[in-house]
Amino acid sequence: MAHPFYVKPVPNSPTTKHSPNYKDFLFGGTVTLLVGIYRERMEIHKKLLTSLSPELTKHVYNNMREGTENTIGLPEEEGETITHFTEWAYTGEYALYPPPANTNSYTEPGQDPWSNLYKHLQIYVFSDKFNIPILKRLAESKFHSEISPLHPNGGKDVVGLVKLIDHAYKNIPNSDPILKFLTQYASWKLELLRPSERFHGLMLQRPEFLKALLMNLQGPSTKPTAAAPQFHQTRGETARLFG
Repeated sequence: MAHPFYVKPVPNSPTTKHSPNYKDFLFGGTVTLLVGIYRERMEIHKKLLTSLSPELTKHVYNNMREGTENTIGLPEEEGETITHFTEWAYTGEYALYPPPANTNSYTEPGQDPWSNLYKHLQIYVFSDKFNIPILKRLAESKFHSEISPLHPNGGKDVVGLVKLIDHAYKNIPNSDPILKFLTQYASWKLELLRPSERFHGLMLQRPEFLKALLMNLQGPSTKPTAAAPQFHQTRGETARLFG
């Protein structure tokens, strides 16, 4: 069941689409993002960055070392995640490698739908952490669109699903609808997951997931319905769209 404040997006609405206007930020200078444990340097226009994230704005305009040196440290983020963030910041979209067309797990070597799903989830987590709601909705939509046609049936699917659940429960607040969806998804595929040592380890390391899983044991026929192409809206946004 979708979150009660999920509504279909209005095309090109400012609540669902980011359309950067270059003349608004090209002359404001840049800020350096220091990404990952090796502090890889990535430049982004300062005015563009501050127009997207109030949390990152706090890092830009302060009297601390970051503010005076025009740098922002992102030690917990992966370079690929920040690359996709900056791609979206400048273009309004980000693109991963196309997901496999196959809907019955793996048919060709190298196809791994779970890799893209994990990347969408990382972007979703980053957007939640730094309060970038439009990017968060986009990542959520892509995540649901790509997980919906999958039919997990093998060991690689178990590894991919367990990795998703672990990352989600580690980084997303308990009230987030993706946690509920992934828990219901695990319940749907419990017979596949049950023999896996990785799954056993997940339950031991994430007792909050185990508790939620026990509350969602509804049998193998209850495949959860993905929310895409719906978007999470706040009460205020819902009122503006439909008021």
